[in-house]
Amino acid sequence: MINPQAINLSHLPWLPLDAKSAFPQNPAIYFAIDSHGTVQYIGRSINPRNRWANHHRYKQLEAIGDVKIAYMFVISPDLLPEIEEALIDWFRPPLNMAFKSMNICAKAETSVDAIEMICKLPQLMEQKGVNQRQLAEQTGLSPTTVSKLYRNQLDRFDKKTVTKLCDYFGCKSINELLEIVVN
Repeated sequence: MINPQAINLSHLPWLPLDAKSAFPQNPAIYFAIDSHGTVQYIGRSINPRNRWANHHRYKQLEAIGDVKIAYMFVISPDLLPEIEEALIDWFRPPLNMAFKSMNICAKAETSVDAIEMICKLPQLMEQKGVNQRQLAEQTGLSPTTVSKLYRNQLDRFDKKTVTKLCDYFGCKSINELLEIVVN
């Protein structure tokens, strides 16, 4: 198996995101890395060039800007899923983690009652130096909604609220605002 700690991403071959037509055609694990060196996404493919022709994360990565795709060839395509999973667990890329969070209920052994959503609003507000009243005024959210989110007392999060908060705090991933924990 692979030791994720031993991988030096700066030593892997890479191409800019917009050079997708030049991506390799051999089985590989690929890493989408932003200009700060953060791994935003990890994937696998028997043929990365074909995979990236219409990749579902392309527009999100393009919006981040200055993303490069580093890749690591894998001799046996049968090992791709196992290696990908180990690397995602190690690097915890935001775009992979958002997908895992959204699909966590798909596992038969996970009941909805075993899932806890934790809003990270208090930490974000402290970092930005705003109080609940200011946040409500500046986002257009109701003070009651802000208060319930702050105290983590909402059972659901609607898209409009999440979008407003992510825009306000400059979140690159929903994981910066919400954490989903399986108990």
